[in-house]
Amino acid sequence: MSGIVSETTAGNARKKADLTNPALENIFARRSVRNFTDERVPNEIIGEILRAGTYAPTAANQQPWRFVIISNAEKIRQYGQQAKKLWVEQYKDATEPRLVALTRTMSRPEMDVFYGAPVLVLVFSAPGSLHGEVDSALAAENMMLAARSLGVGSCWIGLAMPLGTDMEFRNEIGVPADHNLVAPLIFGYPVKADQRAPARNNDVILKWID
Repeated sequence: MSGIVSETTAGNARKKADLTNPALENIFARRSVRNFTDERVPNEIIGEILRAGTYAPTAANQQPWRFVIISNAEKIRQYGQQAKKLWVEQYKDATEPRLVALTRTMSRPEMDVFYGAPVLVLVFSAPGSLHGEVDSALAAENMMLAARSLGVGSCWIGLAMPLGTDMEFRNEIGVPADHNLVAPLIFGYPVKADQRAPARNNDVILKWID
């Protein structure tokens, strides 16, 4: 199979249903944004993005996601520096080439982990749920898609994950010790509104059992 679906299958599907709609267009248009304008994102917009996160699928309707929102520029810069320090300490002895390269990048003084974004949202998973981290990751994706539909750019910053293990940081932002950091997300208005999609690998189907 040369692609996700064959041309014949796709053609037959289009005869039965219109495959062009705003939801699909929004999914295909979402990009990881790392260059933002100075424009402030209104609280109402942030609130709607968070609300979209709470409509993600969740096992047994347990809704384990919890959010910390930071829109103070100095705090975001401070936490970015803290994330860099923690990353370098955690991976300073790494030998895997990708980790070595990332640690070198994180060691650079000019490296801004949060790319000057005006909003940082930390998605945590509360304890006691069946699949809390999966549910919270789904909430994060909902939030990024909602942001795109509202003209707001976003990016999941995996390099900031070491913040989740820093008890001093967690205490400062008021997160209980039994909550797990799942997704550090940044939001802001992109300098370039429409970015081209990187090539996608269509050879992803292991087996199609019809």
